[in-house]
Amino acid sequence: MISMSNPQKPLGWRKRIGVLSPTVIETAAYDFYRLAPEGVSMCAITANVEHWSKENFKQSVLDPLVTAAKYLASRNVDYIMHCGMPVVTTRGKGFEEEIVKIIMDATGLPASTSIRSAIRALAHLRIENVAVLTPYPQELHQSALTFLSASGFSVTAEHTEDIVFKRLQDVASAHIAAAAIRLLAATPSADGIYIPCNQWAAADAAPLIEDKLGIPVVTGAHADHWEAFRTLDIHDRIEGQGRLMRSLSNGVQNPEKATRPAGRASAATRA
Repeated sequence: MISMSNPQKPLGWRKRIGVLSPTVIETAAYDFYRLAPEGVSMCAITANVEHWSKENFKQSVLDPLVTAAKYLASRNVDYIMHCGMPVVTTRGKGFEEEIVKIIMDATGLPASTSIRSAIRALAHLRIENVAVLTPYPQELHQSALTFLSASGFSVTAEHTEDIVFKRLQDVASAHIAAAAIRLLAATPSADGIYIPCNQWAAADAAPLIEDKLGIPVVTGAHADHWEAFRTLDIHDRIEGQGRLMRSLSNGVQNPEKATRPAGRASAATRA
């Protein structure tokens, strides 16, 4: 966890991670500063998305993307984390690489986007058959399922809690964990569960689910931070935050060569 205990060093003396958030920095800030090792800081801006809408995503997130990315680069960040899974999944498989290329071309910095990071995290944990729990309305929820299938994963069970956009922060982690446990009880063939969205308390729910069922959990926040940290060669041991974050200290890996599940070469190649 980040510390200001050394007055001789700036907040992000190791690395500064730029965050492009689709909406308010609330749960995202809480998650970051629980997960980030000392000396790793966040420099975040928001696109002020108002509601679940592909048109709103375009107007608020995609149209100003280059300007926002360049602004973060001007603040001397080392990496850009583009958050907001539905912004990408509603535009189909392949857009995750397109949006990363736009950011990297504009800034010269390494970057990723939420679904791209999640795909890599699922593969890293050898999850092929995945259960999916989201807070999205049905159209956005279905876009996530389609995207995962196109990326080489088998969706064995799925459910959406269909949460009102501006009430995501009000959903308790225990509620998310209970919904995930019910979903997994109905699909014993699942290797793990994916719970996207950094605007609800999925990161807090992950250890509850893993402790109860012993099955790996990938949340949106954990995937975003895991990808950023390993890309920046941050391999501190992070305890109490689930299997994915703990795996950062299991040996230094090239971010482009994370272990992929057997038989999923196509998914790994596209991840």
